[in-house]
Amino acid sequence: MILRRSKLKWLFLSLIIILSIWLLQTAQLWFEGKKVNHTLNMLQAGPYIEEDEIDLGLPNTQFAYAYHLQQRNMFEAAVDAYGKAERVSEPQQLKYIYFNMGNLYLEQAIKLAEQMGIDRATALADVAKDLYKSALKIAPSFWPAKYNYEAAQRLSRDLPLGELHEGNDAEESSEELWSAMPGFPLGLP
Repeated sequence: MILRRSKLKWLFLSLIIILSIWLLQTAQLWFEGKKVNHTLNMLQAGPYIEEDEIDLGLPNTQFAYAYHLQQRNMFEAAVDAYGKAERVSEPQQLKYIYFNMGNLYLEQAIKLAEQMGIDRATALADVAKDLYKSALKIAPSFWPAKYNYEAAQRLSRDLPLGELHEGNDAEESSEELWSAMPGFPLGLP
């Protein structure tokens, strides 16, 4: 009888310890979530927030801060912030980081192309395509990355390298030429 009571006592004590540990971990996660939500609300409020004004210790807040900078058209700062978020993020979040970085580069490429900075726009579109490819390596069915990759292709084609053949039949139809020209077509087809 005494042996049973001591076993029950230890079992009850072990159960209390396990329950206490679980409650502490749950409370920690709740406070961490509350802190992240507060930071996200601050970033969505509207005005620009400096990096030292918020806690960027968690991957979610790093990613949100990078997006905050992207929304304010701060290209260089957003690229740096996405780079920091990339280093601390989990693999599932990386596809969104690469996608957003690709969008950032593609937006810049389109702006430069509209200003006739074709060479620089092509280089930025190539970087955007590489970032979309990285997102698609993580999640091959990530449709927004596929769509934007095709948009980047319109600015910078990956033309096959091969031998140049000269001849009389070198002329191409206008449809084939149009599909290989970089840039966005104006008007409807």
